[in-house]
Amino acid sequence: MPPFALEAVLQYRKRQEDIAHYRYIDACRTHAAVSAKLDREKAVQEEVILERDNRQRDGLEIKQLLFYEERIVFLDKTIAAITRTLADKAQLVSREQQNLQQKNRERQIMEKLKQQQNSSWQNHLNKQERKMLDEIAVIRRGSDKR
Repeated sequence: MPPFALEAVLQYRKRQEDIAHYRYIDACRTHAAVSAKLDREKAVQEEVILERDNRQRDGLEIKQLLFYEERIVFLDKTIAAITRTLADKAQLVSREQQNLQQKNRERQIMEKLKQQQNSSWQNHLNKQERKMLDEIAVIRRGSDKR
């Protein structure tokens, strides 16, 4: 069998792996951004709760207390929404990681196939060369005896 003729397929597999790698990195960045947003919102909520508690100790009007309570409820809803988004992004990261691993395995399989095919071809060529050398040796011996 001739040397590896599927070089285009191997290049295609490498490009697919690169694309999967970039998608995985992008998914990780998005996950990190959502996680940072969640941390910021939690920090804001803690600040609002602390401010409400401090003002409540100093004496707070009902109107202001209602404002703080509404703000805290709004932040709770926002945090819940961000938490759901974060879970979705974590699933996306997991899927992209599995996709990357699959593309990596496929490329490695193609590279092994290439090595095996090239090795088989080299063995075939070596066999042909030995056969030719044997024929030359037989012919030379025959001419030496005459």
